[in-house]
Amino acid sequence: MDSDFRASLHSDPAQARKITKQGNFELVTRPSANVYGRYGQAAIPKWSYCNRFFVVLLLGAGSSGCATYQTKPLMLRARLAQNVAALNHIMPNGRRVPLTAPLSVASVAALAVLNDPDLIAARAQHKVKQAELLNAGMLPDPTISGGFAAPVSGPADIATISGGLMQDISAFVTYSVSLRAAKMGVAQVDATILWQEWQVASQAEQLCITINGDEQTLASLQADRATLVAVNRSTHNALASGNVTIVASSSSQAALASTDTALDTAIQSLSRDRGLLDALLGLEQRGVIAVAKANVPPINQAVTRAAIATLAIRRPDLIALRYGYQKADAKLRAAIISQFFPISVGATGNRDASKAVSIGPQVSLILPLFNRNQGRIAIASATRDQLAAQFQASLADAEGGASALRAQISILQTQSVAAMRRAVQAEAIAARARAASANGTLNALAAVNLLIASGERRREAIRLRVQLLTARLSLATLLGIGLPPMVSAGSEPVR
Repeated sequence: MDSDFRASLHSDPAQARKITKQGNFELVTRPSANVYGRYGQAAIPKWSYCNRFFVVLLLGAGSSGCATYQTKPLMLRARLAQNVAALNHIMPNGRRVPLTAPLSVASVAALAVLNDPDLIAARAQHKVKQAELLNAGMLPDPTISGGFAAPVSGPADIATISGGLMQDISAFVTYSVSLRAAKMGVAQVDATILWQEWQVASQAEQLCITINGDEQTLASLQADRATLVAVNRSTHNALASGNVTIVASSSSQAALASTDTALDTAIQSLSRDRGLLDALLGLEQRGVIAVAKANVPPINQAVTRAAIATLAIRRPDLIALRYGYQKADAKLRAAIISQFFPISVGATGNRDASKAVSIGPQVSLILPLFNRNQGRIAIASATRDQLAAQFQASLADAEGGASALRAQISILQTQSVAAMRRAVQAEAIAARARAASANGTLNALAAVNLLIASGERRREAIRLRVQLLTARLSLATLLGIGLPPMVSAGSEPVR
């Protein structure tokens, strides 16, 4: 570049920029008081319009699929329904749970499954596992690298450029087993949620049985108290008239005090059990839910034996453990495969200061000399063994629990029938005692004792009946009798 041209740059501002094409860059010459460079001008590389277009296009494509952050503040107040009508009562199949009072045991169980706060939180785990499945189905993005160096000294007059594209291929090798592990994780969570729903429904039914028993016990105590109040008033008047002794009067008063204590305990038990049911339904404890009388029919022995024999393929918690075992097995396979294929392949290219361009493949390999992925393999293998042992323990516990409940139900059935028979007899005797006491043919002390015995017999029959129904319900829950079949296409665990 001669001196005349340099003079023209200083003298004519309109000619202050002259562009000389060199390769993929443009050299822009600018006058400056502080001149650098080989010819007295500053050589500044600049992207061509075509290159800038591709850069913008690449950045736009990379950012088009990016997620954006949105705040989601926590609610600091519990969302409880004010009454039964405010509860969610629409089943997944669109059927509505009848809300007419008194609620049947089946309706209470359905409402509990739909509205239990813990179940609502548990169902959120399904979304987490679905996200993990999505992540497992995504292959890793390729890695692109680039470099640029402008000459600052020496004979070179152009910048050097280098770039590369690499892809980790180990993810392709473990893709199928990793995807299977994620699918097993989703199925495991779904089976666990189904088992939790089954248990919540059973808990609601058990609370209905207990509340029925509490109400019957409370009614029995209230009837006894009313009778004892009348007897106590009569003996008090008789004592004042000198017709009975102080012993008879004190006996009726002691019986009344004992009944008041039992009545207070029964009221507290009924309030506690109603509060537990309200909490299970996600209700504010403002009113009383009217619950119909509960009844759990006996389970046929043949049905029981068949259910015990098929526990491993029907009960959701055992199926969840089987899915968990398959997930651990897939992770173990992935860990073993990963020790042999930590490989990345790609291509690199560069242009040096002498304008020489080179392009070629590139391979990156981690040598399995020290680590060899042995830590992950050991963890995955131990996890699989632990799940296998847990499955066997759960299966044995279920079968043993079912056998114990069958024996307990047999005992309770006999005791409940006998207690009911004794209660009927005691009530008949108490009725005759009341009549005899009224006409003066039976002394007050004997009448009080017979009335107390009748009430205790009735409450014993109620207690045994509640225990029998609870044991039947526990057996049905333990065996999964009545559960819907589990369908998980393409991911049913196999032995």
